[in-house]
Order: sequence, then structure tokens, then C-alpha cells
Amino acid sequence: MAFTINTNIASMQAQEYLRATSDFQAKTINRVTSGLRIVNSGDDAAGLAIANGFRSDQAVLNQGIRNANDGLATLQTIDGGINNISKLLDRARSLAAQSASGTFTGSRSVLNSEFQNVMSEIDRQAQAIGMNTGGKFAKSLSVFIGGGRNSAGDQTGADAIANGSVGVNLSASTVDARSLGLKGFEARGAVTGGLQSSSATNLQAIVTDSSNTTAVAGRTTFYVQGAGFSGSDRIKLDVNMSGTSTTAKLAEEVNKAIDAAGNAGTAAAEAFKAANLRASVYTDSTGKEQLTFTSSNAAFQVKAGDKMANAIMGNLSAGTQGSTVSTAVSTTTSAGTFAAGTTVKIRIQGGGLDTAETLTLDVGGDSIATAVSELKTAVDGNAKLKGAGITMDSIAGFSAGGAISLRNDRGESFSVTAVGDTGNLFGMGTWMLDSTDSMDYTSITAIEAPAASASSLRIKVGDSTVTVNFTPSAATGAGAASAFNSAVAALGDSDRQVLQNAGIVADAGANTFLRIRSANNTNFLLTEVGTEYLGFDNGTGTATVAASFVNSPAAAAASSVATIESAGAYQATSAGDTDGEFYTFSKIAYGTGHQTVSVTAVDAGGAKSSVAITLKNNSTNSTDNTGRSIDEALAEINKQLQQTNDASLKKIVAVKDNDGLGNEGIRFMSALAKFEVSIGTTATTQGIKNESNAQGVTYSSEQIGSGANNDISTQAGAEAAVTSLAEAVVKLGDAQAVVGRGQNQFNYAVNLASTQLTNLAASESRIRDADLASEAANLTKAQILTQAGVAAMAQANSAPQAVLSLLRG
Repeated sequence: MAFTINTNIASMQAQEYLRATSDFQAKTINRVTSGLRIVNSGDDAAGLAIANGFRSDQAVLNQGIRNANDGLATLQTIDGGINNISKLLDRARSLAAQSASGTFTGSRSVLNSEFQNVMSEIDRQAQAIGMNTGGKFAKSLSVFIGGGRNSAGDQTGADAIANGSVGVNLSASTVDARSLGLKGFEARGAVTGGLQSSSATNLQAIVTDSSNTTAVAGRTTFYVQGAGFSGSDRIKLDVNMSGTSTTAKLAEEVNKAIDAAGNAGTAAAEAFKAANLRASVYTDSTGKEQLTFTSSNAAFQVKAGDKMANAIMGNLSAGTQGSTVSTAVSTTTSAGTFAAGTTVKIRIQGGGLDTAETLTLDVGGDSIATAVSELKTAVDGNAKLKGAGITMDSIAGFSAGGAISLRNDRGESFSVTAVGDTGNLFGMGTWMLDSTDSMDYTSITAIEAPAASASSLRIKVGDSTVTVNFTPSAATGAGAASAFNSAVAALGDSDRQVLQNAGIVADAGANTFLRIRSANNTNFLLTEVGTEYLGFDNGTGTATVAASFVNSPAAAAASSVATIESAGAYQATSAGDTDGEFYTFSKIAYGTGHQTVSVTAVDAGGAKSSVAITLKNNSTNSTDNTGRSIDEALAEINKQLQQTNDASLKKIVAVKDNDGLGNEGIRFMSALAKFEVSIGTTATTQGIKNESNAQGVTYSSEQIGSGANNDISTQAGAEAAVTSLAEAVVKLGDAQAVVGRGQNQFNYAVNLASTQLTNLAASESRIRDADLASEAANLTKAQILTQAGVAAMAQANSAPQAVLSLLRG
């Protein structure tokens, strides 16, 4: 063993052990005094990360439990409010039962006054607890509690958030009077007309007034439209009026018709049945009675179908006489015989037809009398026309030169256009067919070369007719086309704009003959007038010309028909408008004139659903012709709304209304409280416009009117109320069950969260907390090691002095 002075290895080793013991002692003292195993991240970095995650999860769960308890308190408040409403229903049922008794001799008006107060209090309390229609809590409530995981076991992502949340859907658990079926949507006739007296004589006078004609003697007709039963699927109520002399009997017969219509077995009938429409009699404070239609859950429109229904609904022309309902297009025929091979097509558009209906008549060689008979047969045998109420007047005794009339029994506007009758024998215009016998053409080509002589063409685009006079520069298609195009360029601004919008140009077509075409697929009609110079054939294979020009007859204007939208429903309208927006419509005539109508619905939970609907007149695809008439536009809008299969959008319906001046328009209505309608723009402003003839506007829904409560001022009304209240009790119970289920869900969630919280705390403790028994032993160990280390180091430090004894020697 070597002896050294400069390096004391033993001392250095003793110092290192003493330092380690000192560090161990310090760490042990920290653990004992803090109670933590991990004081610094260096103690256990991985363990600290895990423990911090557990601590964070505990923070989330603690707040989640508070969230759940808040939700539980809210549901308990709602539950208490529903209990109060249940007691109010008990009182309302008592009042209704008392008024429904045939032996009751007191004042039903007093009972009804309290009954209406009870209805108002139900609405007030429902609003106070946030469970009225559109109320604060009438939606799907999601309460985040935490502790959720996705399918992979992770706590990240939307799936983990959803798993850590408790949802209670209260959107269908509203408890105001309307939601309980005690207050609904109501359509009532004009106050000044119809059934003005409580006596039977007024109704009897209407029924017995011979001027109040109906399609079938002893019966009258009403039409009802709503979401799922509109347009050609509207519901016809065929009401028996035989022996009906009191308003109560009238309401009874109407309800029979309603029941029969609802059991027709069609999809529209099912939707109508679900609307729960009923008829009753409203008696005002002066004793005047009015037929009233109500629905507990659907917005609807009622329209008179004949003069008697018009009178009942208060639309009177004089005395007890209802205003005329039907509208007609009448023309005067001309004597003559159609040329061999002649085909005439007559198109009827509007009048409630979802799509235009075209009748094809092969009248070659027929006299006008024979052709009129063929037209009558075609109209009478057409199911679509019959369904729309379009008929042809009797032709008994008809002779050449006599008048003929097509009629719409519902009083709606419609148009009639004849094509192929260049001699105007039907009196419906002299427009030509093309070489394929089509009246839907975007291009028409002559069958022979033109003459270089003064010529005249009439061109019809939509409702606009333009005259183009020109002289071909040469007897060729190119010469005629050049002259035509120059003549168009020289037209006045209005006429030139029509043809330019339609893309109408001329060129040399097949065999270099003159061709008139639309560059943007716009349908148009054409006829040559005067002397045959251009070679168009009218589909007969022989060049044809109209001796003189006759345009299509004017469309029949809508008549004054009692049409009522249900009060209490919601309509798209401008701010401050109290009767809903009356959108006007002009037919889309141009191939490029597409218009987009966007409808957005907001459900009770605040979720939005939208659909964009395109209206157009696209000749390349006949199914795209959705904007040629107001009826086609309505049919497309309602079809698209129903085909979304979205519960909110399917509650919205577009209906046709009239302003009483012969003008038809569109209203958007729904039982849904929140929706909006956006009307897109078109370059030519054709299509749908607002009341100010503007496009590019968006209107939100507003409630129009207040609807009506159940009424127990009559025995019949009280009997109906008893039934409604019994159903209301069931609905209230269903709503309260949802609230109770939600309370249980929150309790279960709190229990789970508490368990998770306890286990997370235990897991964190095992990682983070110190084992004090072990640390106490370590502290004793450290103290002993420190003392031994100090003593040993003293010995090591004195060892070099032994070398001095060697030097003394």
C-alpha cells in the first residue's frame, strides 16, 4: 500500500459518500415535510406527467358534477312548473265538464271567462319555466360532465366530448296551450259577411239562394292546403248541405267531410289527417256566427270552391249571394275547314296545374264544328284538367262562328295557347308548329328557300310578342338571316331587349334555308304573316302563312274567392308587416333566367336546415320547366321542401293567394316559429319578387294573428274542450316524463362522475404521495449514515499525518 500526501483518496471517497447521504437526507426531509413522493419533476418525470393528467381530469369532473347539479336544479324547476300546469288543467277540465252538461243552467260565458284565464296562465307559467314554444329550455340540452372517451379509449375528439356529455331533448316537451293542443291555428270567414246572425234564417238564406251555384246540387266545396297537401294534392272537402239549416249542423257536416278526406289513403290525405283540422262555429259578442276551421299543430289555408262556399266564408256580392268563383278564357271561332294534315296543339297553363297540359288535336280536313267537338272530348277526358277544376262549357247548339269557353271552377288565373291553327279557326291565335309538330321549340327551320320580298314575322317569348319586318337581301337562307338580324338590331329598345334576352338570331340552317333559333335555349313561338315568302311549314310539310296575325287570348284573371290563411301561423314577412309578405310572380321566359329560392328552418333546438330550390324554363329538359307559371313554381318549391325529409323544412308550405284585384301571389307559411325565405335575383327580374317588385331579399318568419283557444261558451264547444283537455293531460304527462328521465340521467351521471373522481384521486395519490412510514425509516437511515460518514471522513483526513513518523525516523 502506497502512502501519499498530495492525494487523499480515502478522504475524497468519504466526502462523496457523505454528499450522497446528505442529498438523500435532504430529499427524505422534503418528502416527510411535504407529504409528496414527487417534489420536483426530477424525482419522477414520467410519474409526474401521469399524476398531472389525473389531477386535470379531476378538475374537469369536479366542474362537470357542478354542471350536472345545475342541470338537475333546472329540471327540478321545470318539473315543479309542470306540476302547477297539471293543476291548471284539472281546473280547466272541471270548467269544461260543467259547461258540457246539458242540464247546466248557469252562465257559460262566466265559465268561459275563467277558462280563458286558465289558458292564459298556462301560457304564462310555461314561459316562466322556459318551456313555451321557442322557450329558453325548449331545445336539446347538452350538459358536459367529463370522463368520456372515444372508441379508441382516448379522451380527445368530438366522440370523447359526446361520450362525456349528457343530453336531454326537451324540444318536443313544450307545455304551453298550443303545444298541449288547447290553442291552435284558426281560419275564420270575414266578420262582415257570411253567417252574421245566430238565427238559422241567414244560413238558410244562403243555402236556398239559387244564385249560390255549386258543382253538385245540395253540396258545397272547400279546398284546404298545408304542408304535405298543397297544389294538385290539395284537399277537397265535399260538404253535404241538404238539410243543413243551422251553423252547428254546418260544422258537423264539414267535419264529416274532413274525416272522409283524411281517410282517402294517399300521402296527402295522411298529412292532412295529421294536421287535425276541425270545423266549429265562432260566436262573437254580438251573437254573430262564423264557420271556423282550427288545427292544433299545422298552418293551413282554406279556400272557397263555389259560390255557396264563398257566401258561407263571407265573400258576398249582394245580399246572401256569394261572389262568382269561376274564371274563363272565351274565344270566337271562325267558319272553315282545317287543311289536310293539320295538327293543332292547345296548351293550358296555370289554374292549379302543377305542370302545363297540352292537348293534341288531329284536325286535318275537319270543319270547325267537328274540331270543337274533338276539343270538348279532349278536355272532358283529361284527368289533370278535371283535377284542377278546368272544364269546357257546353257546346250544345254550337255552330261555326260561335263562342267557346274554357273555365276554371276554382277561380284561378290560367292561360290558353293554340299552336298550329294558322287560320285562327279556334280563335286562339295563329302561332306555328315546327316541322316536328312541336310547340316547344328553340329553333325552327324553313323547308324551302325564301323569296327576296318584304316579309313579316311575329315572335312570342313568354308573354311578349315582337314584330320583325325585313326584306331578304337575296333569295337564300343567308340573305334572309342577314336581313332579319339587321332588322332586330334596328328595333325599339323594348322589343330588341326581349329578343336579345331570348338569344334570338337567324342563320342559314339545313339546306341553307332560313333558321330562327335561340342561342340560350329559350322557348319561343313564331308565325309568318301576310304572303308566304320565308318557307316555314307549320308541321304540315307544306309552306304555310297566316293571312293575318292573331295573338293568344288574354289569360283569365283570378276571381274574388274567399281565401284565408290560418291565424297564429308564422309567415315569411318584412319587419312590421302584420299580414305576411305577398310575393308576386312573373313567368320565367328566358333559358338563362334561373332563380334560386332558399328556405332555412330552425328547429326548437336551434339547429338550422336549408334547401335551395331553382326555378327555370329550360327547354333542354322538360322536367326543368319549373318557372313558367306560378303553379309550376309552387309545385317545385313544395316538392323540394317535402323531399328534404327534414322534419323542420317539411312543416313549411308555399300557397297561392290573390289580392282581390285579379292578381295571384305566393305566401310562405308554417307552424314552425323560426324560418326564413331568400329570393334570388334574375337578370331580367322574372320569377318571384316581393310586394315592392324587388328581388335579392330575405324575410324571416313572424306570427300573423294569435290563433284561438278552446272555447266553452257553448255546450258543443265545451264537449270539444273536454276531449282536447283529456289529450292535453296525456301530452303534459309525456313532457313531464321526459323531464323526469332527464333528472334521472343527471343523477346517474353524477354518480358515475363521483366514482371516477374518487378513483382518479386514488390513482394520483399512489403516484404523487409519499409513503411516510418508509420515509421515516429512510430519515433515520440518513441520520446514521451522516454521523458515520462524518466520523470516517475525520479518520481519512488524519491518515496523511502518519507519513510524518516515517520522516522522523
